[in-house]
Amino acid sequence: MRKEKILVYEGFKRVDVWLREHFPHLSRAFLARMVKEGYVSCNRIPLRRPSTLVRPGDLLEITWPQGGELLVLPEELPLDLLYEDDHLLVLNKRPGITVHPVSPFQRGTLVNVLVYLRVPLARYGAPLRPGIVHRLDKDTSGVMVVAKSDLAYVELVRAFKNREVEKTYLAVVEGEFREGCTVHLPIGRDTRNPLRMAVQSGGKSAITRVIPLVSGEGFSLLLVQPRTGRTHQIRVHLSALGTPIAGDVLYGSQRSGEFFTRPALHAFTLAFRHPVSGRRMVFAAALPEDMRGFLGSYFRLLKVL
Repeated sequence: MRKEKILVYEGFKRVDVWLREHFPHLSRAFLARMVKEGYVSCNRIPLRRPSTLVRPGDLLEITWPQGGELLVLPEELPLDLLYEDDHLLVLNKRPGITVHPVSPFQRGTLVNVLVYLRVPLARYGAPLRPGIVHRLDKDTSGVMVVAKSDLAYVELVRAFKNREVEKTYLAVVEGEFREGCTVHLPIGRDTRNPLRMAVQSGGKSAITRVIPLVSGEGFSLLLVQPRTGRTHQIRVHLSALGTPIAGDVLYGSQRSGEFFTRPALHAFTLAFRHPVSGRRMVFAAALPEDMRGFLGSYFRLLKVL
């Protein structure tokens, strides 16, 4: 933490307005949140309200977080831990939780939970995502690995980049998928909708192996193996095949509210070599309740998976 003391020589102004005038590179919303979180004191008294007026002669003290401390707030949320050692941890991410903050003070992310639990995380990487070596979409559930040591971070990032990590997903899709296939379709940002990715001739190479496990009555359960790691790759490829993931409104699901309120996509297994020992490790994550309920009632597959 770095502390900075500033004597107020002009006023009367709201403290968030005064701070914005003196730190124009920072947003007023950011500075207001700093006040609310207790990072700003006036005459040695912590402030909590951005509307507090400052006057000539007041002494402000600002505490600036540094490095990996950059305003990732601790937050208690459920965490399904599958494995942990001195270098890494493996967990089953529940649907509906973002992996890391995209701005200071953001709450409700996996990193907030890890900070709350005081899990030591690798110092490498962006300040708001310490230890994060790969990501899952907010609404995708399943297995993830997080680096606790710097060595683990470097080795895991390298392994993901070199496609040495094996990933399999389970997806419930709309439509009957009878034969397996390998999809080779390039992916780029959708020019009509910046929130979407799309199959584009000038996009990045993307390869996905798709294996049907069961199909019938308008739905299929697929085992999906992405060979590359493009944004929304599985969602884009399955939609391009005419079998969008159930609940995935962004990519063409027509029966979104019937069984799922989110894309029915689950990171099922993750296999990699331990970044220090070199031992091969394989982890599987149990299905979330919505997919378990659907498979148990619709396909009667609860005992199979």
